[in-house]
Amino acid sequence: MIRVAIIAAAGRANPLAEYFAEDDLLEVVDAVSVADIMLVMGSAWEKIPKHGPPAVLVTDRPAEPGQLGQQIRAWLPLNSSAEEIRAAILAAANDLVVLTSAQAGQWLRAQAAESENIFVETLTQRELQVLRMMADGLGNKEIAVHLGISEHTAKFHVAQILAKLGASSRTEAVALGMRRGLVPI
Repeated sequence: MIRVAIIAAAGRANPLAEYFAEDDLLEVVDAVSVADIMLVMGSAWEKIPKHGPPAVLVTDRPAEPGQLGQQIRAWLPLNSSAEEIRAAILAAANDLVVLTSAQAGQWLRAQAAESENIFVETLTQRELQVLRMMADGLGNKEIAVHLGISEHTAKFHVAQILAKLGASSRTEAVALGMRRGLVPI
């Protein structure tokens, strides 16, 4: 059972308390001190205690990527359905972060801007082919035979891939390629 404290703007009744009362996984509690999750509604986001449990924020205030983290685990718009809010509470209780797709895009752009000083060259089509063969476990000789090139050229492509990805080994290059979506999983 996940204990949820609902924090709403003063004087506003919250129909979610009634909705969650029927839920087998959620229990609405009155005190933040005993809650597993805080559900913060509307402009009440300013009332989030600094050392309270994780919060699910439902507001029309624009999300700022830097505000997500240890405490704010979900940031939903006010027009979110009760089912969406319930799903965000369950996710937050399981240590996940929930964003709308627009917020996720904003967060990813902010992350990219922060790491702007890390320059990664793009791989050529041939280097992508070689990287994918490396992921399949092929050695330089096998890559050369498969592509109809010399073993020396295959070694050159592997060296270029390592340099462009900033990897120190074939294994690291494949792992980086997978993380960046260059190698299908």
